[in-house]
Amino acid sequence: MQGTIIENLSGKKLSVLVMLLIIAQIVCFLIGGLIAPTPASSQNILGTPCKDISVNGSDQNKWFYSRGKGSCTPVDMHHFSLDNYQQAYQVVYTFQMPVPRNSMQLDYSRWQQNLIGVLQVDISYNSQIEIAPRTKITLDARLAYRNKGDAEDVWKPYAASIVERILDCSIDKPLEHYNYNCSVMPLFELGSLYHDYYLLNIRLPSDTDKNQGLGHIVDLWLTAINQNGGFTKVWVSLKTVYFPIVLGVLAWYWRRVYMLSRSPALLEYMLLTLGSALTFLNLPLEYLTLAFDMPFMLLLGDIRQGVFYATLLSFWLVFAGEHLMVAEGQWKWDEDLQLEMTSAFFTGVYGMWNIYIIALLCLYAPSHKQWPIEPSENSISEEIEFSPLPTDPNEMLSLTAFARKTAVE
Repeated sequence: MQGTIIENLSGKKLSVLVMLLIIAQIVCFLIGGLIAPTPASSQNILGTPCKDISVNGSDQNKWFYSRGKGSCTPVDMHHFSLDNYQQAYQVVYTFQMPVPRNSMQLDYSRWQQNLIGVLQVDISYNSQIEIAPRTKITLDARLAYRNKGDAEDVWKPYAASIVERILDCSIDKPLEHYNYNCSVMPLFELGSLYHDYYLLNIRLPSDTDKNQGLGHIVDLWLTAINQNGGFTKVWVSLKTVYFPIVLGVLAWYWRRVYMLSRSPALLEYMLLTLGSALTFLNLPLEYLTLAFDMPFMLLLGDIRQGVFYATLLSFWLVFAGEHLMVAEGQWKWDEDLQLEMTSAFFTGVYGMWNIYIIALLCLYAPSHKQWPIEPSENSISEEIEFSPLPTDPNEMLSLTAFARKTAVE
């Protein structure tokens, strides 16, 4: 009879395998905690209000920026109103990313993978215009890019859209010149950071049906969140290691299933599907973003994770049916050792899924050990028949004498 490896594996070998898997899991946690930096970083950028002297912002090919050759003329928003339709289009809030640090001009790296922009609006309280707790705001947003070697005044369009967001605001003290407490709004999301510098221009149009009753907007803040390049390198390195390992174990598993004289069972098919989904998740497509602009990478990553988790859920449903059972901080161990908890969580969980699937493929692969329990054409079995013991004393004596005679002979 053929079973699975876990049913025929000795206790010693099973202990060695479990210890190796536990060590691999601990290594994944330590890689994230001791080697990888924090997964993401952010910059808070105060928008610079620039004055556009064109009629109603008709010159859409012009880009406004606050640093470098040809920078714009700033506007004092404390003495400027956006309630007027014409004046509203004359103000362009500009954000240059990334911002300099320690008087050094920074640039984005393709290893940083993605960029998310979150907008914060500062609105000053005015007793004549009290804004509703929930207000719709319209933004005319345009995004441009520039690379190293390009002139400082050469910005190329990347994306443009008129978007609507919901603004939730409240105020603790309704006094003049106090600001409302307004919620942040997700603005944009880039699936790849293919270029070195980015520029965001935002207008707040004041038409008859747009941005009415917003009050006096003072400042716009943009929080730019990007994945850290160092974390991406560690993450892709894990994928690069686990991809061939899982692929090799998957091929070994299917070879053992294929060698069986019977057709594969449903659970074996589900294990094959689960291993294939994990292989698809491990595929290090991030290397392609170093050479190509792939803005769909975030969507593709969500699809790959969704396929894996759906397959994992399906496997557990089949397994249960078959068997009927069923905030970022720093943790210091000493003065010189720092542990990145979030990075350790990401790499540890990622390693856990790989180790878990590898263990399933190894332990539930068909075993080729033969345990004959019934006669067949290719096996020889001996049948021993036992007769009931006699109860007659004379018969018992006859049997005893016969046995002694046979022994003497």
